[in-house]
Amino acid sequence: MRRFLASLSLLAVTACAPHQVTLSYHTEDGDLLSYELELDAEIERTLSGQTRHEIVKAAFRIQQEVLDALPGGRTRIRITLRPHSLRVNGTGRRVGRNQEFVVITRADGSVVAIEEGGGETTEALAPVGIERLLPRLQPVLPGRAVGPGDTWSSESALEDVSGRFSLALRSRLAALGRSRGHASALLRTTYTSPVERREIFANAVADIEGRDVGTQEAWFALDGFLVRASGDSVGRYRVVFRPPGGEVGVAPVRGRIHVRLHTEMRLLPQVAGV
Repeated sequence: MRRFLASLSLLAVTACAPHQVTLSYHTEDGDLLSYELELDAEIERTLSGQTRHEIVKAAFRIQQEVLDALPGGRTRIRITLRPHSLRVNGTGRRVGRNQEFVVITRADGSVVAIEEGGGETTEALAPVGIERLLPRLQPVLPGRAVGPGDTWSSESALEDVSGRFSLALRSRLAALGRSRGHASALLRTTYTSPVERREIFANAVADIEGRDVGTQEAWFALDGFLVRASGDSVGRYRVVFRPPGGEVGVAPVRGRIHVRLHTEMRLLPQVAGV
């Protein structure tokens, strides 16, 4: 009898569960969401035969504010990163000032342009590439109704004064369920991101070429916002360091940078008001 009742309960849940959902971002002017972002990075730098290993842990408060809607279904969003803590090999470091970006997103959430505002990145976090991280913080949606097991792909390319990078993503709706009290979809994504950039360090200018490969698992609320996400990536780059002022007679130094990065991002309900 107990097994029969359990079977009836399972049948009822299955009958009520939606087989397909249409996922979309809720982006009205003035919408404001706040998140907590944690970064754990293993960074290996090799220059002139010398290799240095660093374990970097950082925490940020992220605020996302919808500024306005643009033609073609695009949206301007202000993203403010407020650093809370930074540790390198277990030792506390100065976290630096806030950083602010204005990003242009498509209706599916993909980032098509990034405009950097004020703020600074500490040298310890420069190899992580905060601006390259922004397009990977939220999932790209399929733009159609999907059910568990369905897949979709997307591509985007971004360019600014520091260089260019692109994202090729393949995503899958893994499950429907609840996350932190919200009816949500579990999205799993793999991506490849070629990079050709110029980074400014404290005592050098670095030309960086390589690529990131990674995965993301994200719970996206059916009401139109990210609930939480985690990601892992590996970046391998060739790098050429030059003096910042282009001093005559100083030869460039060639090397490589490897970055293993884990991220955790969580919605802060008390700030978002949900």
